[in-house]
Amino acid sequence: MSREYAKQLSLTGSVILSSPLYVSVFLMRFSFGIVLFTLPLYLPKREFSNLVVGIIAAAYPVAETVFGPVIGALADRFGRRNWIYLGLCLSTTVLLAFTLNTEVVFLTAAHAIEGVAAAMIVVSSLAMVTDTSDASNRGRQMGIYDFANLGGYMIGIFAAGILTRNYPSVAAFYLGSALSAVGAVYAYLRVKESRQIGKQSSLSPLKTIKILLGNRRAAAMFPIWLSVTTFIGMVLTFGPRYGPSPLVTSLLFAGVVLVLAFTQPFFGHLSDNYGRDRLMMLGMLSLIGLFITIIAMFRWHFPQIYLVPFFAIFGVGSFAFAPAALASIGDFAPEAGRGMTMGIYSVVISLGTIIGPLLGGYLLDTHGLASLFYAGLIILIAALGIAILIGGPMFGPLKPLSHARSRKPNPRRSS
Repeated sequence: MSREYAKQLSLTGSVILSSPLYVSVFLMRFSFGIVLFTLPLYLPKREFSNLVVGIIAAAYPVAETVFGPVIGALADRFGRRNWIYLGLCLSTTVLLAFTLNTEVVFLTAAHAIEGVAAAMIVVSSLAMVTDTSDASNRGRQMGIYDFANLGGYMIGIFAAGILTRNYPSVAAFYLGSALSAVGAVYAYLRVKESRQIGKQSSLSPLKTIKILLGNRRAAAMFPIWLSVTTFIGMVLTFGPRYGPSPLVTSLLFAGVVLVLAFTQPFFGHLSDNYGRDRLMMLGMLSLIGLFITIIAMFRWHFPQIYLVPFFAIFGVGSFAFAPAALASIGDFAPEAGRGMTMGIYSVVISLGTIIGPLLGGYLLDTHGLASLFYAGLIILIAALGIAILIGGPMFGPLKPLSHARSRKPNPRRSS
């Protein structure tokens, strides 16, 4: 098993290095990972309350929420490639702008523009992966996408920990801007369009939304994604401020993201062979178990050494959710509305990362650190219950959405 998995990881690395799309995604997340970790440290605790930090952090997903569907519709109409290039160019500029001013309004506006850049890149790249995969291999392709995505985050977070220990915080923004610039040039020269512009008609945004929400299984995905990203928003916003030190916290974050990245192709492959719903349910139940373990540590003061096996089992199990869920979204997407589908997905993700920093800032200021995990557990259980009510039992056969103008899925692999 270990040799086979090592072989699969080696193959995954080869796919990423040979794919201009995945290299561009890696560079984008490398730069974003640096800023993600640095921004909370860039805001001094004495001058910025947790709620103000939450407001600044929420500006990014608010903008991504507004612009995600717009970019998705434009990507369906005019193609994917140019939006990736333009998003990296915009990111290059806005990351430099962070170094110019520390006023709350300015930082909020800059972070919002970064959210627009993220919408351009994420929506278009996910639509590309969906274009170039089919139901038989989409889980693995989404796992490889997550590997590039999370690998960039991991290295970015680790680099930020080193930079913020040895240099002023602005150095991280300069490096992030340089990486985005490299990514922009690389994407312009190497990334190829995944669909023929003008040869395929695109669905209107309203029609795409109607198709997605009209299917119970597709609609049931949204509350689960919202609950997961709400807690992720809390952790990413306040983890750097409450960790033992910037370097140690960055190592902890990077370690978790590293394990997450290496497990994504494996869980994606399992979802192709054993079903998306089973892997998503494994991920959700593991997340709930992880939260219960953390609450037990806070409430009953169990020695941490006794809880290590539970952290390991539930932590790794929770990583099964993302590749299976992303592949499910791709399975449900009508061919003529894939960009718009990924735009709607971006809205749900962004709503969670809006709610997370704001709710987390309020809870930290009023009830302390343990309250984040109680809130997260309640939200996860509620979301799973709502999803089952909407979509029915999560072990039934998958029925992808179709549309009269949809065609046979493109068998090509990722760009």
